[in-house]
Amino acid sequence: MQGFAAPVWVTAAGAAQAGAAVRSSGTTRTITIALPRAAFGTPGPGWRFAVVLTGQDGFSPDQARGFAVTPQPFQFGVCAAGGADPLCAVDPGTVPKALDVLVPAGRSQADVLNPLLGPVTVPAVTVPAAS
Repeated sequence: MQGFAAPVWVTAAGAAQAGAAVRSSGTTRTITIALPRAAFGTPGPGWRFAVVLTGQDGFSPDQARGFAVTPQPFQFGVCAAGGADPLCAVDPGTVPKALDVLVPAGRSQADVLNPLLGPVTVPAVTVPAAS
């Protein structure tokens, strides 16, 4: 979903799908993305989801806002000006274009998205069994 465009839903193979909808609520400060249940069935124990939130950039090929060493107009910053964390020395072009990810229990977003710890791979979160 993009903030300035109609919802687009495609399969992993790139085929367009119909029925995606987006709703926002200023009261709860939430965005809800709705997809037809018939396309998925009913999620239950064992289903896995990988969720990533990016910043929108309508001018880049992947539509995701990139990073600079420090925050810039239309780019996020890897670190604040004067930052001394080892991550501040990383090439901004190698930083994952993610602001928020859903992570499994026992993992942190900071570790999942840290390119200093090896290749970044977004983990899937498994729907737990009902208790």
